[in-house]
Amino acid sequence: MGSGDQAGRRSVDTITVTCTIDSRAHEVPDAELAAAARRSDGHYQALCGHMVAAAPMVEPDGQPCLLCTAILERTQATRRGTRQRILG
Repeated sequence: MGSGDQAGRRSVDTITVTCTIDSRAHEVPDAELAAAARRSDGHYQALCGHMVAAAPMVEPDGQPCLLCTAILERTQATRRGTRQRILG
């Protein structure tokens, strides 16, 4: 899960949600979950752009979505690099 950094950019806080359509565990921004609750359509847009139809949260996570994982890792690496430049 992400948190804000000191460079003025905000990282993305995500929740892992498994999709019933592709059985993949996608990273869904928490802001998207909040917005989707107002829409009441039961679909959430993941970091990778996939529209997730959420599986029951009591089920184990599916296999991770490789694109969501790559996006999240890149975001975290960028944040670490920024933090090192600020502190270093």
